[in-house]
Amino acid sequence: MAGRTKGKKAQDAAPTLKEAQAELAAAGRLNSRNADRHWLYEQSVQNVDFEVGFIDRVYRKEYGRLPRFFREDFCGTALLAAAWVQRRRGNSALGVDLDGPTLEWGRRHNLAELGDRAGEVTLVQDDVRNVTGPAADVLAATNFSWWGFKTRPELKAYLQGARECLKPEGMLLLDCFGGPEAQVPQLEEREYEGFTYCWDQDDFNPVTNGIRCLIHFEFPDGSRLSRAFRYDWRLWTMPETCDILAECGYRKSLVYWEGTDRSGEPSGIFRPSRKGDLAPAWVAYIIAFR
Repeated sequence: MAGRTKGKKAQDAAPTLKEAQAELAAAGRLNSRNADRHWLYEQSVQNVDFEVGFIDRVYRKEYGRLPRFFREDFCGTALLAAAWVQRRRGNSALGVDLDGPTLEWGRRHNLAELGDRAGEVTLVQDDVRNVTGPAADVLAATNFSWWGFKTRPELKAYLQGARECLKPEGMLLLDCFGGPEAQVPQLEEREYEGFTYCWDQDDFNPVTNGIRCLIHFEFPDGSRLSRAFRYDWRLWTMPETCDILAECGYRKSLVYWEGTDRSGEPSGIFRPSRKGDLAPAWVAYIIAFR
């Protein structure tokens, strides 16, 4: 009887926010009033299963073992940190971000899904430059978040601090984008189940390499969640970033470039390369070893 009662409660439990959003999307009933912007972002921008596997592969290639302790700077909802802990027993993570409400969303909807392993993720609300430990096997700043440092001294100070936050066998991961189209104001749209993701390169200043980008979401009923996210960055090039990494004392840095399939489209496979394709737009990873 006790077992049947427990099953009935589980069956009657209200869906989680993520489940409810997915149900609305599948039914074509998402709109600007009921959609959650963080859920939309995670669905359309992040691919944490790929990134966790990529980190494992690159780290093991360099050091011959798997990393355990992971730090996610500018972690937002900490989806990547949660995926890291979920990857295998023994993994733990630290997530750092300035925005308290976004961190709280992550606690409620990403860390909660880890159950009794939620305690393996520590979230800290602070400037990433102020958090100096504990030392990590891997430190990642993804989704171009590190582009918020717009001057060379600011970026160098951050990268120096990141190096000091790594263990002797430590690895830093940054992502970046570029190509001629990165300097052209334009709107790119991608369709997902129940909504359209709109990447808006709103403005670019060739004197400073300052770039302003927006994310909007559109829905089947014609409504729109405008400026759901806004970014004011400096578009850093890979050569200048790698030069700064060398000045900061990193032992070596590598560019992992995305290959193409037979049709010439991005393949989703990243390999170390010293020469990239002259593509209109590209995304790459910069890896640096302490």
